[in-house]
Amino acid sequence: MKHYKLYLLLVLLLPMACKKAENPGPNEVFMQNKSFIPAQLTVKVGTTVTWTNKEAVLHTVTSDQIGLFDSGRKDKDETFQFNFPTAGVYYYHSNTDNGMTGAVIVQ
Repeated sequence: MKHYKLYLLLVLLLPMACKKAENPGPNEVFMQNKSFIPAQLTVKVGTTVTWTNKEAVLHTVTSDQIGLFDSGRKDKDETFQFNFPTAGVYYYHSNTDNGMTGAVIVQ
């Protein structure tokens, strides 16, 4: 009986332990592990990109071009969206973590 309970517990917990890591969808960037994932995203003119903070550390999505966009601080599971109406390369960073940088290439 003791082994049966242990077996049942393992069967119930195994699917949770094997849960596949979530990946960003098209036109989506995750803030995760002190990185933007993907660090570089290519989209078409007129696309709206969504950033989602996947960790319990505050992050921002701030354009390197002053005043273009700034999400403000985003907590876990909060999102920020920006529409890119013009072709070009848009570099951005997080104001809360010096190593977090990314780029959106709009074609």
